[in-house]
Amino acid sequence: MRVICVLLLLVGVRPLDTDQLKGSDPDWGATTTRLEKAALEGTSQDLRAIRTDLTQRVSAAGPDEAMLRYTIAYASHRMATSPDVPDKERKDLLDDAVAQLQQVIKRNSKDAEAHALLGSVYGLQIAESPVVRGMTLGPRANAALDRASEIDSGNPRVLLLQGVSAFNTPAMFGGGTDKAQQFLGRSLDRFAMEPADKPWPNWGRFDAHVWLGQALLKKGDRSGARAEYDKARSLAPNSGWLRYVLMPALDTKK
Repeated sequence: MRVICVLLLLVGVRPLDTDQLKGSDPDWGATTTRLEKAALEGTSQDLRAIRTDLTQRVSAAGPDEAMLRYTIAYASHRMATSPDVPDKERKDLLDDAVAQLQQVIKRNSKDAEAHALLGSVYGLQIAESPVVRGMTLGPRANAALDRASEIDSGNPRVLLLQGVSAFNTPAMFGGGTDKAQQFLGRSLDRFAMEPADKPWPNWGRFDAHVWLGQALLKKGDRSGARAEYDKARSLAPNSGWLRYVLMPALDTKK
């Protein structure tokens, strides 16, 4: 069993157009920009405020509901990895993220982004209690990521989350550093083909670099890891994770 750590295409239903959402909500672009800035800088207070605002919009969202729910789940996913979020709130955030993404998938079973993020959320729930929840949620997490790949194997965020999963999964259970490096490298190749100003969701470039850096460091490639961290820093110079955790670990790791 693998342990995971770590848009709308219904038959007969038109996919959600993010440009349409921008049209119905002129502030949508600014909102997602603020969200991603807070996510990369690890500011849980800002994430909490943005998530609350998004949640209040859902009841009146209409055709934009699926995108809002996905974005709420993304904000919850980011908050759940913040060290200053209490355990009880972290649990509630992950539970809500699962519920939000299940609603998105219920509306569109072919939403690769929602399946992939759901797999990652399950992974975070497993990490909270590996012995208790691993046997139950492990297969669900694997199935969600596998389904995402079946739908859109070239999606950079799907590849990213597959890479994170592989990094945190022992090779004997189907993961490993080499496999993680392959997924993350492919993710970055696909990100290079995706416009930087692509409509939301367009997160993940920073994450792909930092996770690839960790994979390279784990294999003993300090210079390669530093190069990836430098690329990540160019995308998020105020990242606390990079500044206070990853770079110091690089400098001290033997």
